[in-house]
Amino acid sequence: MKRGPRADALRRTVRIAVVGPTSMTWDEIADDVELDLARLRRPGVEVAYVPTGTGPRSITTDEDERAAAAHVVVTVERCARQGFDGVIIDCTGDPGIEPARQRVAIPVIGAGEAVRRASAQATPPLVVLSGDLLRASTQDELLELVGRARTVALGATGWSHLVPMLAGDGRVVLDPLDLALGECVTQIAANQPG
Repeated sequence: MKRGPRADALRRTVRIAVVGPTSMTWDEIADDVELDLARLRRPGVEVAYVPTGTGPRSITTDEDERAAAAHVVVTVERCARQGFDGVIIDCTGDPGIEPARQRVAIPVIGAGEAVRRASAQATPPLVVLSGDLLRASTQDELLELVGRARTVALGATGWSHLVPMLAGDGRVVLDPLDLALGECVTQIAANQPG
């Protein structure tokens, strides 16, 4: 049986870059990033982490986001030249996302915009755990904060490891990177010829 071009295009592995918008080196972030990449694995999807390697050390303020934006754009352009099919910005502040979209012809998805879209459609009650709250709280404190929530939105990336714990009692946990990956794969498939 002969397959058409659309079937062949959808069967190939898509390559998605997760752009890390900070100056942290691979050696500093490898352990945490490898865990995130393992959780993002999907059949037919290759996910690679591409740090900017420059800009702020971390992103916790609007000023940090502005400082990271230009570095993110340059890195997204490099990813497009290297043949990636799509890019995810690994920060819920989505630094540089609009200028990056204007410069490349591949999907560029922000982890923040993905979690905000999912939150807008979530089953209430919804609890959003901000990055500051995630950084400052113990797991027991986070469980107390989510209480009887039906949906919990992680307001920062890098916290995917908490999903199994927070998903107890039938709660849905919205993980920004996982949501962004789903959107990116959907957009890539929608842009396939055929």
